Amino acid sequence: MDNLEGGNTHQDQFYKQPVRLNEGIEVSDLLEGKGVVFEIKEDDSLTEPQPKMTWRSNDENNNTAINPDMHIGGSFTGLDEKFSENLIEDGGVRKCLISKGMGKTCPLESWVKIHYSYYAEGCDEPVDSTRLRGKAQDFILGTGEVLPGLDIAVHSMKKGEKSKFLVKPEYAYGLMGVPPRIPPKATLLFDVEVICFIEVQLANEYDKMSKDDRNDIPLDKILIIASTLREKGNEASRTKKARPAFNAYTKAQRILEGHAPADEAAEELLQAEQIKVLLNLAKITVDMGRTNDAREHCRTAIQFLGNATNKDNLKLAKAHYIMYKTFVKDSKLDLAKDNLKKAASYAPQDTTIRDAFLKLEKEQLRENACEKKSMEKMCKDLRSVKAGEESGK
Repeated sequence: MDNLEGGNTHQDQFYKQPVRLNEGIEVSDLLEGKGVVFEIKEDDSLTEPQPKMTWRSNDENNNTAINPDMHIGGSFTGLDEKFSENLIEDGGVRKCLISKGMGKTCPLESWVKIHYSYYAEGCDEPVDSTRLRGKAQDFILGTGEVLPGLDIAVHSMKKGEKSKFLVKPEYAYGLMGVPPRIPPKATLLFDVEVICFIEVQLANEYDKMSKDDRNDIPLDKILIIASTLREKGNEASRTKKARPAFNAYTKAQRILEGHAPADEAAEELLQAEQIKVLLNLAKITVDMGRTNDAREHCRTAIQFLGNATNKDNLKLAKAHYIMYKTFVKDSKLDLAKDNLKKAASYAPQDTTIRDAFLKLEKEQLRENACEKKSMEKMCKDLRSVKAGEESGK
């Protein structure tokens, strides 16, 4: 189900043009690894002038959009007024907010994952772009893994935020630059989106504490540590890294189980976080083939959900949907169907559950057909044996 599985993407646009060659080339030469020289036919009617690449906001109707005319020829002249927020006193890193994020800004020493493109003054094309490369950048904020200007920029941003930054050379590649791609004394223009961040330092501090110190941690800190580990597990799961995801979820659950709540209100908050961790842990253990463990995690989550003041139908549906998947893996189709019915009772409009019913029905028909065929063969064999015994008499 979409709300049980999830995802989001962003893509840049590319221009493609067909061209003709002055003379044909031998494909056999290419296959044999021979060098081939060819010329493009310049006056061909299929070719059109390449559109000039200019830097602009993704949302041209946004009142913070950058006028592309200001960047003609790669110049940043006239952009200063758009970058009104100074992130440091000397104005070396200046910000223009494009779209707001949510929550708090990325703290130092947190693990961050971003998309970015950046341009050097005097250049029309990006020096580097994670979107063009098709892979986001991740790093520990404030530890010198990236340019100082990018560290400062991301530190000012929130999850989901999109902003643009002017970064002076002293916070980028300095007076020398990196010729030929980055000229000397080059100001850089960054276009950044924060995908997510995780405050890993809190979880690391927990590992270093004594047992007595851990018992003194207040509930709000325990919940932050557990949610941090859960997010870490989610990120590993999204990138198909089952073992790191399993380890993060297991550690979060162990921390939550080890905390003694002071009252019923604290216990409910603790169980609410445990439910999230348990369902994610159940899902990853199914993927790892540990169906019995997955069912146990689901049963515990269902028990906690039954204790909750407010009934969460979506999480109940998710728990029974995961149970359904475990029984399918174990070829226990009747139990799978029972849990799928329960999932549907909590989320009757969910298309994934409806599709699962159709898939399960086909699987049951296939299994019934196999059983029927097996029974027919058994009866035929028995008749043959009986006929042989009678003929022997």
